[in-house]
Amino acid sequence: MSETDRQLKKSQGILGIVTVFFWASEYCHVPFFTPYLNTLGLTATVIGFLVGCYGFTQMCIRIPLGIFADVKSRYRLIVIGGCFFTTVSSLGLYLTQNVPLMFFFRVLAGVAASTWVGFTVMYSGYYPASEGTKAMASINACNNTGKLLAFVLGSVTANLFGYRAPLLMSCITGFIAVGLALFVKDVQVTRKPVQFSALLGTFREVGVLLPAGLAIVQQMILQATAFSFTSEVTRGLGASAAQIGFSSSLFTIFQILAALFVGHRIANKLGERKIIPAAFLVMMLYCVSVGCASNIYIIYAAQIFGGFANATLFSMLLAGCIKYVAPEKKSTAMGFFQAVYGFGMTLGPVLMGRLVDVSGSQTAFSIFGLCAILAGIAAYFLIPAVARHYAAS
Repeated sequence: MSETDRQLKKSQGILGIVTVFFWASEYCHVPFFTPYLNTLGLTATVIGFLVGCYGFTQMCIRIPLGIFADVKSRYRLIVIGGCFFTTVSSLGLYLTQNVPLMFFFRVLAGVAASTWVGFTVMYSGYYPASEGTKAMASINACNNTGKLLAFVLGSVTANLFGYRAPLLMSCITGFIAVGLALFVKDVQVTRKPVQFSALLGTFREVGVLLPAGLAIVQQMILQATAFSFTSEVTRGLGASAAQIGFSSSLFTIFQILAALFVGHRIANKLGERKIIPAAFLVMMLYCVSVGCASNIYIIYAAQIFGGFANATLFSMLLAGCIKYVAPEKKSTAMGFFQAVYGFGMTLGPVLMGRLVDVSGSQTAFSIFGLCAILAGIAAYFLIPAVARHYAAS
């Protein structure tokens, strides 16, 4: 192995660790944020908007950020910026209980999450083009490891000091991520000159549009359930802060295990046409199970199969969005993909909050389950149609 290869391998490892602490910073407080906001006397609708503005910000920022990354190749700068913004966001949320200021700091969290496009494309640059799915599964494993670390740290601090304390832990893990990110080196990529109009043409690619559209539903369900209102359902069943954290940890542990499945030859043999619809079916079962849960053990079981299905689904969609795209346009495609699913991240919590206020948790979760099964049916018929389109072109 040459010195250059060793440096790239080292940088890849550092970026993986940065990713762990970055997502730990973004998610230490997530299982406890909705219960914390409830203790402030906010309605489910207002809570939905506070959770949803995180996704709205990403929807606005990720496309221009993806274009910037493709044109300038400044991945390291994007990664450092993301770590900085997540640190500031969590510190601000810890220090204030003023709702407008909380919206502002949640927006900063969305800015931080928008930089994920830099993480994913930079990390994939350490792999051969033929191993794109493996790279996405690996970086998602780091992502989910960070979330698992977050839920463990968050559970401990919430149990000891209350629902507000995990926000401070988010700030600490973000500070660690900033320090480590300074040692990451940019991937050197040989690129063809790209016209701005050619990059925008990526947005018309059906191979990008279909995964992005399905990801809207996937993120809508994820953000409205596992990352917000599932915790409130769990609390309503009498769960302690430690039990809420354990529940969220179960979801994330099985997300990590799903990354091993996606990278296995069994997943490659089954193919995306079978796996993606099946994963949506399981997400439907997850929604119904949580909405109808009569005790915390049903929640635990739902978190296990829901976490596995969700991560499998997201990894397949993430790899699919750049499957048919030229290398010099991948950052733009990834930015578009992440911006589009930001709509689902925004809509999901807002819609869930409103439905909970109007008709209760059971009906709200059932409606989200219906969305999952409709997306699965659409995927079953449209995925082979997209493959035929590119085979004929």
